[in-house]
Amino acid sequence: MPDNPASHASDGRNFSSSNLAASRIRVVESLVPVAIAEVAIQMDGVLGRLADAMFRLSDQRVLPDDAVLSFNAWNHLTKNASQLQRSVLGSLGHALLSEIAFLEMTPSSKTAQRPFDRALISPDDIEGRVLIGNFARDIELDNAAALVALNIRLGRLLHREAISIALNPFRPAVFLRAVHAAWCRFDRSGQSHLLVLRLLHARAFVDFAPLLSALNGALIARGIVPDLVPDLRATERDNGSVRPFSGRALPVVADAVLRYKLEDWFDKVADKPVATSDFNAPVCDAPSGSLTPAEQSTIALLARMWDVLLVDPMIPAHVRHLLERLRIPLLGTALVDREFFFSHACPLRRLLEQLVVSGRGLRQGAHVDDPLYRLIEAIVDRLQLDFDPCSGMTETAVADLDAYLLGEYDTESNRLQPLIDEALQQEKMQQAHELADADVARRIESGEVAGFVEVFLETQWARILTLAHSAVAHKPEALAQALQAMDELIWSVAPKVSAQERTKLVSQLPALLTRINAWLDVIKWDEVARRAFFCDLAERHVALVRLSTERSPRHRIELAVNVAQKASEHRLSKRVRAMHEPLIDRFVHDVDSIEPGSWVEFVGGNDRSGAFRLAWISPLRTRFVFSNRHSEESFVFTADEFALALREQGAHVLPHESAITRALHAALGQG
Repeated sequence: MPDNPASHASDGRNFSSSNLAASRIRVVESLVPVAIAEVAIQMDGVLGRLADAMFRLSDQRVLPDDAVLSFNAWNHLTKNASQLQRSVLGSLGHALLSEIAFLEMTPSSKTAQRPFDRALISPDDIEGRVLIGNFARDIELDNAAALVALNIRLGRLLHREAISIALNPFRPAVFLRAVHAAWCRFDRSGQSHLLVLRLLHARAFVDFAPLLSALNGALIARGIVPDLVPDLRATERDNGSVRPFSGRALPVVADAVLRYKLEDWFDKVADKPVATSDFNAPVCDAPSGSLTPAEQSTIALLARMWDVLLVDPMIPAHVRHLLERLRIPLLGTALVDREFFFSHACPLRRLLEQLVVSGRGLRQGAHVDDPLYRLIEAIVDRLQLDFDPCSGMTETAVADLDAYLLGEYDTESNRLQPLIDEALQQEKMQQAHELADADVARRIESGEVAGFVEVFLETQWARILTLAHSAVAHKPEALAQALQAMDELIWSVAPKVSAQERTKLVSQLPALLTRINAWLDVIKWDEVARRAFFCDLAERHVALVRLSTERSPRHRIELAVNVAQKASEHRLSKRVRAMHEPLIDRFVHDVDSIEPGSWVEFVGGNDRSGAFRLAWISPLRTRFVFSNRHSEESFVFTADEFALALREQGAHVLPHESAITRALHAALGQG
């Protein structure tokens, strides 16, 4: 990076607008894997609900043609679900990238409509468009707030007004069309194309709440509009939906409570201004009597706000030092435009907020050598020496800082990718292990499985099932085969009442033992323990084959008692495990609710002390990647480790509310 601090500030101005636009579109494109990953997690559920709906329709007698068609579709889906799942994800990726390309070429929402000629499409196509439109609107209504938030963030990223839903590449209609297109390729006959659309209603489709949360979280992690309240107010104002307050239109404000306090403050001091001499840190040395009452009140509020900012423990000392030098530019802006107090869109307020948030990542004691600090210092120098609130230099400074941080986020994403890949693999194996244990537990909880087979399933076969679950996306047949082999093994050691069952056991035993040995070769089980298990298994099979058909009443009672006792032991063990599970306290809830982009202060004598930004959360929220702009200090916490750190006060989440908003609340509360 250049050594000249001022060069950082000029890079953003010299960077061509086309390159900047391309980089912003690349950020939008980076959301595509986020969306596909969330859909992939839900695909099993979506296809299961679709299959259930098809089966229910096939069971009705009112419309026999639809029943036959639905049964054929259900049969095709259940046999080839993995093929359809891959097709859906591929179709979705192509559709999202096409929509992003259209967004890039479309300058405004007014040109977002793509008319079609009804004469060129069939009635079925028209019905399909109507169905997709109706279902999409249902999903949009259920997720209106999250969609508006995403529209605003995409608009801010692309330096436009909040884009309309028609231009949002991640709107529900795009996902519905992608799934339908995949089904059309899946069913070449074309007979079930409309049938599937009728069954893909909002409740059966992808849950958009976690999907939109992941997309918004990915943008927040890049620093794009972490606080939406002012932008939502701006959207309402642009749509003509703002209601008057005290007889005048509301400005764009930080939040409703602060708005009320600010309005009340300026109303009360309009006739009786607060004197600046009442404060220890006046913002200017204007002669007495040269200021209007409104200006005196503005300066008084600024002084109070400044006193709070300069003692805020959440702001590092070196950042407070830079803020101190922006007193005069702040005064000039606030006296010219009172929107500074009300609006996050005010350029100088945006700059102050960005300085505070960016400063959290600067390493204490070594910040002077940090390129980001040198860039911020150069910006402050320019504003301090030659500030003109009407010149647009603040907007330029904000753009320079935004461009630099956007580049840093891209670099950080590449740097953290190996750490993220490893965390994803760990989460995948953890989930596979839990699913494998659950598969075994369901089969042995009745107490009817022989004891030595129970031990084998819990220790060795669970390892096999873990591997099968971890590879289910690529080899779904492996999991089915492993589960089938386990079920056949359990059946082989169960009592055989009839001669037919014993004959079946003898005929199927060689193939079963071959399959079990093949799976055990995969996990390389110890030969000594393996031979001992097969000796016990052989004795059990011989005893079952030789056992007489009739059992004495005493023998049957003993078997029933043993089964009941083992089932009781399993239930007791399950309760004991539940008692030892960690309690769900407020710290667990904090971990469950935290979003990417949040800052966490770690304390203690280890290498992880200081402020770290939550850069990434795994899909199942079991892994959290923290970063503070230095590669050697990035690390991963599990959900349990993170909750423990919060519980033991080794970490605390820094307030997400803006520093200026906090300072204004405190300043207004002083009166």
